[in-house]
Amino acid sequence: MYKLSRLMLILSVVAGLWSLLILGLKLGGIGYIGIALLLFTLFGKRGFQALTAFGTARWADVSDLQAAGMIDAHSGLIIGRAGGREKPRFQQAMRELFNSWVPSKEACEQFLASIRVGRQSKLPPPLVRLPNACHCLICAPTGVGKGVSCVTPYLLASDESAVVVDFKGENCKLTAEHRRKAFGHQIVVLDPYKLVSQTPQTFNPLDYIRKESPTAIDECLDLAKAVVARTGEEKDPHWVDSAEAWIAALIALVVYYGEPNDRSLQTVRTLLSSPEKLEMAIKLMCSSDAWDGMLARMGSQLTHYKDRELGSTLTTTNRFLRFLDTLAVSESTKTSNFNPDDLRRGKLTCYLILPPEHQRAQSPLLRMWIGSLLRAVVRGGLQEKNKVHFVLDEAASLGHMEALDDAVDKYRGYGVRLQFYFQSVSQLRKSFPDGQDQTLLSNVSQVFFGINDLPTAEYVSNRLGEETIVVRSGGTSTGRSQQGSSQGTSYTSSSNENANWAQQGRKLLKPDEVLALSDRTVITFTPGVPPIWTNRIRYFEERNLGQRQGWWQRFTAMANVVIGSVILLLVMSGCLVMVCSLSFH
Repeated sequence: MYKLSRLMLILSVVAGLWSLLILGLKLGGIGYIGIALLLFTLFGKRGFQALTAFGTARWADVSDLQAAGMIDAHSGLIIGRAGGREKPRFQQAMRELFNSWVPSKEACEQFLASIRVGRQSKLPPPLVRLPNACHCLICAPTGVGKGVSCVTPYLLASDESAVVVDFKGENCKLTAEHRRKAFGHQIVVLDPYKLVSQTPQTFNPLDYIRKESPTAIDECLDLAKAVVARTGEEKDPHWVDSAEAWIAALIALVVYYGEPNDRSLQTVRTLLSSPEKLEMAIKLMCSSDAWDGMLARMGSQLTHYKDRELGSTLTTTNRFLRFLDTLAVSESTKTSNFNPDDLRRGKLTCYLILPPEHQRAQSPLLRMWIGSLLRAVVRGGLQEKNKVHFVLDEAASLGHMEALDDAVDKYRGYGVRLQFYFQSVSQLRKSFPDGQDQTLLSNVSQVFFGINDLPTAEYVSNRLGEETIVVRSGGTSTGRSQQGSSQGTSYTSSSNENANWAQQGRKLLKPDEVLALSDRTVITFTPGVPPIWTNRIRYFEERNLGQRQGWWQRFTAMANVVIGSVILLLVMSGCLVMVCSLSFH
């Protein structure tokens, strides 16, 4: 129906222009001038050529956002609303009507709105989203509103699978039931301390490492890397490397020989904390022929540690596994009552909930969850049909994870999408040291608001670039001189005035201007689009957020377009008939 409406609107425009042409020809000279002015108004280019000597930076306009598919999209992170959208200009709307690249629905609605048919003269600002972004970085200080403006609106409006780091459980309370009812999601709540649910799900990563798998040892190594946090400031990495080797070897032993009820990290922790059991475990590994002798090789490496080196290594190893020594975590990690493979096979939302007071002590648990769930998605193979979004709120609490390094630049083809939430660029660099922050920044769409520190403001200012502006200068001067002579006195006076202009480069926003912006102003950088300026939304101010149009609303919108097109076609056709009849008299 929209294509038919578009055809009727095109015929209406042709009929209207033809009527004006006939009328202009009949009026003679005045008519010719009127026709020329009309054609220039409709099709002439306005303004002067932009100055480019010192830079071409500019803000994205609505046409840029529409071309990128970011206006009223149905997926992607919501970055706010565009500036107030006045009634579309008739010239632009008519060009879009004849442009086959513009969808018929959008072209018809824009054209009818431009002539005030079936629409108010002022439209509400549209929502702007990032539907084509692979990964996103959201940078805003604490308390500004990352949750109410980014995390919660995204969860209310996106129907794709998600893993959500949710300290305090607020997002789970606000969005879990909505995602279950509106999107048909399976809801998983990993909540060891029972902040949200008294019957939370549990997850044991060893349940999904199959001993007959040829990659079983690799998965054990990956799990050990997730548990062991590296700061990048270790004076001697030997101890951290050794801790990884010990944890990986004992995980492999438990995976291969553990009984179903004992195959968990709690068993690994028990072996490491008991010298007698640890000695027996090493002997079992050394005598094993599992995995073509690979397990024996791992066990033999552990026998090389002696005396003080052994004591220091075990101390370091136990420090990384100390998070398992609580009743809440023990209950949450012994068994699994959901399948993480459902993240990529269906629709599932998993909330990872930890109380803030245990955030630092239980960061290894959070790392283990995220690393294991990433492996579950990648294990399914290449596919981008079912995307899985990892919403990493307070990402700095994770420290540096090699699994996230790989996810940023290698896991896109597996459907993995990441959202990193940091408070500043400095915090980002601490989590991604030694220049790795640049790798992250080069692979994400960047969202900034509420900036309150100079390094972040300087980064945003430099990232915006420079535009070319015209600087005018001038002045006036007057002079008077007196000279005497025998015949009398003569006077001489002079005055002059000058005005000059020159091109000069200026940043779109200087650092001090960035710091002075309202915290409701969002600046976004995404590939292929100029910098975007939007107004931040808050989920409790958006009445229809996450609610899709029903069939009646869609039918009503289409009916309005069709009726408006028919009325306009009848009016323009009547005008053409009337003008033609007058021209023959």
